[in-house]
Formats: sequence, C-alpha cells, structure tokens
Amino acid sequence: MVIEESTLEISNRKSITGEVYFQFGDAFFPDCNWNDFIVVILTWWNKSIKLLETSSAGTSQDFNFLDGPFYVHGVKKDNLHITLSFIRRNKANLEVIASLDTEIDSLKKSIVKASRKVLKELNAKNWVTDDVEDLTKQIQ
Repeated sequence: MVIEESTLEISNRKSITGEVYFQFGDAFFPDCNWNDFIVVILTWWNKSIKLLETSSAGTSQDFNFLDGPFYVHGVKKDNLHITLSFIRRNKANLEVIASLDTEIDSLKKSIVKASRKVLKELNAKNWVTDDVEDLTKQIQ
C-alpha cells in the first residue's frame, strides 16, 4: 500500500483527502496517485483487517475506496494468508483487475504503518476532526 502524506488536504467541511493506492510490481490499484478520503478509508481498512484476523478461514471483508467504483475483496485462506482481489464495479458486473495472495500480518502491518504515517502528519498540521479521532482509536 502506498500513501503520500505530502498530498494531504483538508476541505472547509473538515474532510481530509490524500493519495492512497496499492502497488504490486508495476501495477497500481485503483491508479497511481489515486486521491481519496484517506482518513475514512484507513479507519475502515483497520476495522476490516481486525475482523479478518480473528475470523475463521473462508471469511471475507472488503477494503473499500470512497471515490469511484473500486474496492479490494479479501478472503481469509487460513490463519496466516489472505487472497486479495482488486475489483472495479461496472454497471453489469464486477471486473477483477488483479488478485494476489499475501500474509494477513503483512497486510495489517501495511495498513497500520500507513495509518500512523498519516496521523503523524495530521498531528503536525494540527488537523483534529472526528474522523482523525476514529482512526486514532483504531490503531491504539
């Protein structure tokens, strides 16, 4: 997962956006430099990975983006591994752009690291919102 904390912006309505996307090899999902509501989705992703971590094999969770028709569907293979499918919703169907297997712990560490990186930057900017507080609670 890639986040670019230098791209963080806050709107008049206190919504915080920034670049957040997945990179695997030379591929990007949803796209290189994808900009989204980074604090909200990192909060969701922390909740999703915690649920997968404690669930049984076969359990699935989605890692949603707020903007656009994109999400990552994760299915727990066993106690250590997860299959991630990178999906675009179309009007008629779902298009699986890519799939990969990874360790649950590796994905969790990536999400937590990205969350801490974003929170550090937000604290430096003194941007305090309900969404920031929700994300802070998720990684404590």
